[in-house]
Amino acid sequence: MIQLSVIAPCYNEENNMRQLAERLLMLFEKHSISGEVVLINDASTDRTQEIGDRLAAEHRNVRCIRHDVNRGIAGGWATGVETAKGQLLCFIDADLQNPPEEVWRLYREMQWSNADIIQGTRSSIGRMRDSRYFLSRTLNGILNLLFNMKAVDNKSGFVIAHREVLQDILASHARYHYYNTFIRVAAAAKGYSVKEVETLFQERKVGKSYIKKFPMKLIAQVIEDCIRAFLEFRIRSQRHDLLEQFLASHTPARKPPAYRGWRKLWYELYFLTMPLHAWMITRRAKFYHQLLCSSQYLSPQDMRELQELKLRRLIRHAYRHVPYYRQMMENLGLEPKDIVSLDDLRKLPMLSKKQLRENLYFDLFSGTHIKKEMVRICTSGSTGEPLVTYAERRQLEMRWASTLRAYEWTGWKFGDSQVRLWHQTIGMSFSQVVREKTDAWFMNRIFIPAYEIREDNIEDFLRRIRRHRPVLMDGYAESFNFLAHYSQQAKKSGIRPKAIMSSAQVMPDHVRAKIQSTFSTEVFDKYGSREFSGIAYECEAHDGHHVMAESYIVEVLVDNRPAKPGEIGEIVITDLNNFSVPLIRYRIGDLTTMMEDRPCACGRGMPKLGRIEGRAQAIILGANGAWLPGTFFSHYFKEYEFALRQYQIMQTGRNSLTVKIIKNESFSAEVQQEILLGLRKFLGETMNIDIEFVDSIPMVKTGKRTSVISLVDYDFQNVSGTP
Repeated sequence: MIQLSVIAPCYNEENNMRQLAERLLMLFEKHSISGEVVLINDASTDRTQEIGDRLAAEHRNVRCIRHDVNRGIAGGWATGVETAKGQLLCFIDADLQNPPEEVWRLYREMQWSNADIIQGTRSSIGRMRDSRYFLSRTLNGILNLLFNMKAVDNKSGFVIAHREVLQDILASHARYHYYNTFIRVAAAAKGYSVKEVETLFQERKVGKSYIKKFPMKLIAQVIEDCIRAFLEFRIRSQRHDLLEQFLASHTPARKPPAYRGWRKLWYELYFLTMPLHAWMITRRAKFYHQLLCSSQYLSPQDMRELQELKLRRLIRHAYRHVPYYRQMMENLGLEPKDIVSLDDLRKLPMLSKKQLRENLYFDLFSGTHIKKEMVRICTSGSTGEPLVTYAERRQLEMRWASTLRAYEWTGWKFGDSQVRLWHQTIGMSFSQVVREKTDAWFMNRIFIPAYEIREDNIEDFLRRIRRHRPVLMDGYAESFNFLAHYSQQAKKSGIRPKAIMSSAQVMPDHVRAKIQSTFSTEVFDKYGSREFSGIAYECEAHDGHHVMAESYIVEVLVDNRPAKPGEIGEIVITDLNNFSVPLIRYRIGDLTTMMEDRPCACGRGMPKLGRIEGRAQAIILGANGAWLPGTFFSHYFKEYEFALRQYQIMQTGRNSLTVKIIKNESFSAEVQQEILLGLRKFLGETMNIDIEFVDSIPMVKTGKRTSVISLVDYDFQNVSGTP
């Protein structure tokens, strides 16, 4: 395996090429580096190609690639990046002003440093102070001023980095005369860290420089380039994204429809005024929404390629900048080069909630995190143990864009009325509350506080919903079930949304049917969490939940292996967008049924999850060794809806179960006995089951009610071996 490729663009360098190549080969041998020299003949008019071919014939690790037309230094770099075979790539000029021996200093620093890029800065030692020197220093100052940087030598193209880092940096929206001038600017704009290393810089001994003492034309072209770069890297700097670059070379199967008329105007106004009503998300969310609307129609193969591209970037970042992952990978003898595909991800251990709690401050914090662009995320604690983590601004913007896209899957369009059965302002400051309510006005949305719905106030809430005439309602499954039950009992509803999006709790089939029948609507299920927001959503085909694959890699595991179709497995998530506190192979604690790998009728290329089976903590272990997911009990108790209003299952010990029941008039001793006999049939005859009658089963303050709770400590990946 080649460790290092040194790429040298050559234009009429017939007198320097041999010395360059041979000195690099000596460096490889001296430091035991498996390396190659890639010479790019940029349409030279001298004997450059002839000498390059001769060198390639003499040395198996020298190659010479020819350009038919001159593409400039940046064009030479791009060709080299595409054809080089090394794990690390180094750019060097062919004129020997950067001594080839200095490559070792950059390579060594790359091994030691956590930086994404090592840049050799041109030392002043022995450097001639001619007009070109002063022009270079002046340009460096201008670039620092324009782009708010403090670089010693912006223009230096003597750099070393991983291939995908350099590919990203070389990807540009505009056409430049000398894009190589902005390599450091582009790196900073795209979020890469750069370590500067002072290196020798010598005067050209052979050949001639193509920069005159006072190159007026070149100066004019550089000024023009600076304007382009300012527009790209300052005005549009926040818009650089790997997904955008991927879509430029991978065409989706179809083009999404665009908003027109008043909807387009309202859509544009919403984002134009976003600083007034969004307290972390910026206008960049619009850019992400437009990208996601296109990327959803990538082929499954292209979507997987995109995920692997983003995974490699995440792993490189985590290895270089996050102490927890660096230590873990070193202990396992792994490097970023070992994780290149989704299958390779299983080489890394999973991250438990316990490990997240123990290592959050600061081993899981990236060394590049920016505190003002992070927000604290706290789970609701519905399982009894709240958890804290952090999200970063870009991740939040992708979350928002994914949610908007999923709303559109239901038939809702921007500007349509909406009702949320949620907790609008819990945990927010006063300014955040004001912004949230302003945002709701723009979104034509009203909130119904799910945790306040009771029989004595439900009619008031229903009147508010009727007056708003929502096209879309979204919220907790339990809240919609409660509204449907009340409406059926009262024999009136008057609520006819086009769609209902259910989330936060498992929705059994009979509950879905009841909601759809009562409100004459279509139900779309959402799977999400506080740590990640929306993870997977149903589309109009209702054939599983599409994973938001541009943001997450979702594994479904049983006994630490991928689940087979039809198996219930544990969900393990890798967040591809959070570089401040990366969560890689995070055990979120939920279960799902693995689906067959088949295309969806909707034409979207994202992978799918099957039925969400509930929390891993909601598994009930039987005395007979059986384990039952929380969804089992929703199916079991639907046969007794005539006799009980609500239930809650709690396993307090390995062979002990408590069943809390709110009974109604039809409940009897015979029904109780039948329930007990049926449960023991599934859990074992020696299972101790106590039935406790209660008047209410309280929700947690966010509006969720947990119907199945296990207090038994076990690991789902080893549940089959639990004694």
